[in-house]
Amino acid sequence: MKNNSLYRIFVIVTMFIKFLAQLYFFNKRHTHWDAATREKWEELLKKQAGEYRDKAIKLEGLMIKAGQFLSSRADLFPEVFLKELEDLIDRVPPVPARISRQILEKEWGRDIGDWLVEISDQPVASASIGEVYKGRLHNGEEVAIKIQRHNIEKIFRTDFKALRIVLWIAKRFTKFGKQADLKSLHKELVRVMSDELNFSKELKNGVYFKKRFHDSNELYIPHYFEDFSTRRVLVMEWIEAEKMNNTSFLKKHNINQKQLAEKVFKFFMDQLLEDGMFHADPHPGNILVKSDGTLVVLDFGMVGVIKKQDALMLRKVVQGLVLEDYALVVKQLGELGFLLPHANKHKLQAILRQSVETYLENGVGTVDQELIGEIFEDIQELVQEQPIQLPTEFAFLGRAASIALGLLTIVDPEIDFIKLGKPVVQDWINDTEEEEGSLQFQVLKDSAKPLLAVPRNLNEWLQGPKYARRAETRREWRGYDHHRYLLFIGISSLTFLISLIFLFLSIIMDVQNLFGVTAALSATGLGSTIMFLYLHNRWVSGFRENND
Repeated sequence: MKNNSLYRIFVIVTMFIKFLAQLYFFNKRHTHWDAATREKWEELLKKQAGEYRDKAIKLEGLMIKAGQFLSSRADLFPEVFLKELEDLIDRVPPVPARISRQILEKEWGRDIGDWLVEISDQPVASASIGEVYKGRLHNGEEVAIKIQRHNIEKIFRTDFKALRIVLWIAKRFTKFGKQADLKSLHKELVRVMSDELNFSKELKNGVYFKKRFHDSNELYIPHYFEDFSTRRVLVMEWIEAEKMNNTSFLKKHNINQKQLAEKVFKFFMDQLLEDGMFHADPHPGNILVKSDGTLVVLDFGMVGVIKKQDALMLRKVVQGLVLEDYALVVKQLGELGFLLPHANKHKLQAILRQSVETYLENGVGTVDQELIGEIFEDIQELVQEQPIQLPTEFAFLGRAASIALGLLTIVDPEIDFIKLGKPVVQDWINDTEEEEGSLQFQVLKDSAKPLLAVPRNLNEWLQGPKYARRAETRREWRGYDHHRYLLFIGISSLTFLISLIFLFLSIIMDVQNLFGVTAALSATGLGSTIMFLYLHNRWVSGFRENND
């Protein structure tokens, strides 16, 4: 069934609607947050993560890619959520070796033995797009052979359609969706993911990064064999390495986790705020470590590009924050496309100043959970109230940065961003405004440390969303109740009617496979319509009683 387009779309969309409804009703029922409420919240997240993981393993495709992203967000998601997804990378079911060998011979246009002395009977790793086999060339060199999964292109095309529906729902019925340019985001996702399916582009990207970091003693990128690589096959040097979250491996080889985190930090900062390509999929399966502590970076299928001018403006944003020049920050955000034309820039400057000053007043280098919650509350309100958007060209930059932050938190939960970030900002300012020289350096020295005290653990934001506790926010949510019930009634009714039409067509055309799917859809749509009509009626009755 997983190859059936209608089935995949139905499962993905209904799961999204279900999760959205569960989170909404939970916040409606729990206006007071205490230890018991947080425990229930974690149980709900754990249940959702488990359901997502099971469906991702079953359906594969884009579901796996999204799960890899979520599993790396140790900075945002509670431990119970991460534990349900952390093994998702390793649990992708393998394609039968016979089929993969057929793909390999078809791509090479010859027998496998013409180029390989031996190849492993089964894949040594299975990913969402390709599988890796270990082989040996006739010259004795060991290689990793990445073969595209059978039928994966068709599956991705279907999942893109499902994603489009999900984004359509988010666009019309959530605050975030109404403010973000989700149509452009979908277009960018399709472009980047389609490029990832083309191993020839991954080969080109890998060669680029190999040259870019060729002089690094702390980072290694494997050699690629261009003569053996095609659109669906990628051959590279075999490297013995382990994931960085394998603590037993790190201890066995006396690898210092703080030093390892510093290497990872430097690798990402070199990319994220310098012009050129950046690795947009740095989950733990793609960033490995050798026994001598050397980083190994794999999989350059998903990359983004930062233009030189954008890199300069991003540096100026950081510079403005460090030097408390909020007019510069707002100006650069506007030039980068984060602000819509009618944004109140003076109000934004005031909000930024207030938020940063509140942050700094709590002391140098220290942040508690209470402050973290307040900061992210302010950020949420800022995004909701002000005309702020995420430009599509920065979507994957933000994704890479967030995954990198999660990865750093996993490697070193006690990571000191003050020590790691201060020299980087010093270099930015020196490069950007050399004429201010020593004066600028002194200002940086005095101001960078408190500002760069990046929160070590942002779990409080998701574990106990404080916005749900505010009376004003509760009143706002109550104002949306009527429309949300009508939304769910409309969606379920539409599902019922459309599936009913296809059900009749399947009966007329005698298509048994379509009959089963549409019958299930019809029953689900009808049941959902009845349920939401009942809930809406209860809500109306309760509302009238409270206002009598």
